Amino acid sequence: MRSLILLLTLGTTVGAMAQSVIYRSYGEYAENMGEPVDGTIDVVPDMGRFVVKYVKDGRKKHIASRKVWGFRNNGFLYRIEPEAHLPVRLMAQGAVYYWENGIAHLRIQRDSTEAASFEYGHASYLSREVQSTIVPAIFTADDTKSSSAKFREAWPAYADLLKCIGEGADMDSVRQCVVNYAVAVEEGKVAGP
Repeated sequence: MRSLILLLTLGTTVGAMAQSVIYRSYGEYAENMGEPVDGTIDVVPDMGRFVVKYVKDGRKKHIASRKVWGFRNNGFLYRIEPEAHLPVRLMAQGAVYYWENGIAHLRIQRDSTEAASFEYGHASYLSREVQSTIVPAIFTADDTKSSSAKFREAWPAYADLLKCIGEGADMDSVRQCVVNYAVAVEEGKVAGP
């Protein structure tokens, strides 16, 4: 129940801002100085790369996703993850930042559906802070080389959370692990990083 409340609270708070803005850097985001756009933003594959598509002053525009730090789409924060230059949507923040596949969430927003599949990227991601490196939420015991393994090594305080997430195959389980960890930190049962 707490997981649902936490995710709904974040969704309601962030969703109340009905603005779409592109941020080319973290500095633009931090200073709230991004480029406002008309309507919604989309990210699509285009000739072997991903592009951010939007309308500005009535004209259709696009930019390579690798040149964008992130964006707000109808008030929801998305970042571009560094490995495949795909969007990820912020779902929970605090002791850990939890992100989900942005392509799916953009489709959900665009089509007004409750769920969507995705062909690119991973289901979920983590980062330590809003501006820090985003890694796939896949933590296998024998992995020592991936960005996820390096994240696990850099942040030993997340050991129980990452063990709970494991291979990250089930979205509901990953969400529950994140919520349980956030609640445990908030209640002082677990020391945050």
